Amino acid sequence: MYEQDFEKEFHEFNSAVALFAYILKLRDKALVETCEQTLISILGSTCTANVMNAAMFDLAESAPETCKWLWQNFPYLDASISLKEHFVMLAIQKLISQGCILGKDFSATTDRTILINTTAKIVLFQNISDADSILMAEIIQVNDQVIFY
Repeated sequence: MYEQDFEKEFHEFNSAVALFAYILKLRDKALVETCEQTLISILGSTCTANVMNAAMFDLAESAPETCKWLWQNFPYLDASISLKEHFVMLAIQKLISQGCILGKDFSATTDRTILINTTAKIVLFQNISDADSILMAEIIQVNDQVIFY
């Protein structure tokens, strides 16, 4: 019985992800907001954020321009915020593990952005997928002139 419930939930989640990805490809701001609110009322805010994040990962591979459009037009959505937080933490972990120094090579800001020098950017983008690089590019600002403290 538990296996059937899991399969049903898995199917419903994948259906919601596919639907949301399809809606995002239309690039209609009002429709995206309506869909988000509808999903929140049906699934709750946490599950909706998970659906939207999964759709973002799908779009990063299948429709990168739509993924960038979503980042730029909906920075306030819970899914965008949580995804940016994830990628900031992922970037910081990778930079530190590769020998970059916080305050010297990069700095994190309160608005979920990473200020980074060119050397650290090269380190950060080594060995990541194209989809991850699209998502990661939205959280970094490269500037060799920034003085980190």
